[in-house]
Amino acid sequence: MSLNVKSVTIGLPVSNLEEAASWYEKLLMSDEKITPVEGIIEYQIGSVWIQLYEEKTTVSENGLRFEVEDLDTEFDRLKTLGVITDEVIEDVPGVLRYVDFSDPDGNKLSFLWLYPQE
Repeated sequence: MSLNVKSVTIGLPVSNLEEAASWYEKLLMSDEKITPVEGIIEYQIGSVWIQLYEEKTTVSENGLRFEVEDLDTEFDRLKTLGVITDEVIEDVPGVLRYVDFSDPDGNKLSFLWLYPQE
């Protein structure tokens, strides 16, 4: 028997809630947010909830990774948004391609694309 999970919520500390919300709305291409309580903004992406909350931030080694349909298109979009500048797409042949970047508060993020498995 395994755990039956309906959704996952990932909380990310940010130094300025409104500025972070604006940045994440561009990244996630969604302004459909909810504010369940004062000081928290959430976005639903599939079965995952991204929860932003204002708190003194420290750089973490934790990462939030998004599998995308077309990494090259997303890479170009991230460059256009100014989210990435010098980053490059890394390739692990036969496994995945990815680009790592950070939000303005240093939260580590990645977009990745998995090679089809035979």
